[in-house]
Amino acid sequence: MKLTEASLATFKMYAEDAQNWSGNPWVSIGNINPSKEMRGNLSDLSKKGLIDIHGYDNDDTYIVFTDAGEELAKSLGIEIY
Repeated sequence: MKLTEASLATFKMYAEDAQNWSGNPWVSIGNINPSKEMRGNLSDLSKKGLIDIHGYDNDDTYIVFTDAGEELAKSLGIEIY
């Protein structure tokens, strides 16, 4: 699977933050404040089956890494959990 440099950078950023959130980093709140471009990269990662984005309460969203996303993180030396 091919990822753009920007999508890979976004993936790494959230994967590295995942341990702070029991493996499920926040998109809408939390340690990372995503730009419009990063939101597009998150959409790309979701379409490619690496992450799922789930809603919580009203407008808050968080990431769940798929098995493929967990494998990619491991291959990059990143522990999600």
